[in-house]
Amino acid sequence: MGFNSFFKYVNSSSRDMAWGIYCIDAGGVEIKPGESYPYQAERHPPQYCRLWEKGRILNEFQFIYIAKGEGSFRTHNSETLLHAGSFIVLLPGNWHWYRPNPETGWVEYWVGFDGEYPGLLYERGFFGNETHVLDIGVHESIVASYNRILDGIQYEKPGYQQVVSSIIPCIYAEAFSFSNQPGLDPGKRELFETVLFIFQAHIYSSLDMESMAADLNLNYTSFREDFKAYTGLSPYQYFLEMKINKAKEMLLDGGLSVKEISYKLAFQNPYYFSRLFKKKTGMSPSHWNGIETAED
Repeated sequence: MGFNSFFKYVNSSSRDMAWGIYCIDAGGVEIKPGESYPYQAERHPPQYCRLWEKGRILNEFQFIYIAKGEGSFRTHNSETLLHAGSFIVLLPGNWHWYRPNPETGWVEYWVGFDGEYPGLLYERGFFGNETHVLDIGVHESIVASYNRILDGIQYEKPGYQQVVSSIIPCIYAEAFSFSNQPGLDPGKRELFETVLFIFQAHIYSSLDMESMAADLNLNYTSFREDFKAYTGLSPYQYFLEMKINKAKEMLLDGGLSVKEISYKLAFQNPYYFSRLFKKKTGMSPSHWNGIETAED
């Protein structure tokens, strides 16, 4: 099972707007090498994709996060190379353009929003004076926050706007914090991207972290410390988070039971998987998709 690309444009009521911040659109998509961009352009409202190569101007704030791959981003004032860990702070009314490198593709997350609260943050200088790119690194916690937004807008349960909109400032708070931490040298960045590729390749199997480090000619203790400083999690915990996120996708697809997902993702047993899933998400896997899923 590959990456579960998804995006949606949502409505907001006067009550949603009264909350002070409301979601307009959000997505998480994978563009494979050589694939056309934007992803499924015909499904976006015209103002988002019309004459894409000439750039666009939106009347909303957006936070855009590149979780994998490379690309480029342009404004009237600059051009920036994007890579895994780039975070774009897009302000309303700013001309911009971006796309993945056709040779690498990328995984991109975004959320569009507006309201009195982000307007106030902008006026007080928290978003800067113009659209810009932060280098925050690859963090599972950022991806998890975007996925919570995507889960919310997919099903639109009562009060979902308030739930997902409340996550948006948390994303920026984390991004701002990460951007002010010491930078990572290019060699280590390339190494960590290699490790994340190995994690993805082993998502359906087990992986011994010390053996992997030895195969990469790394001292495991030093590697573990550097990886945790960069991502906020140890290599093993990061790998578990990836498995839990993959389990969420599989549960939403609804084709497999909890037990089958547990074995497919190489967890020790269904009981351990269910206990870990609830610890990470606050909800049992059998109730994750809003419809009770078979345990067996």
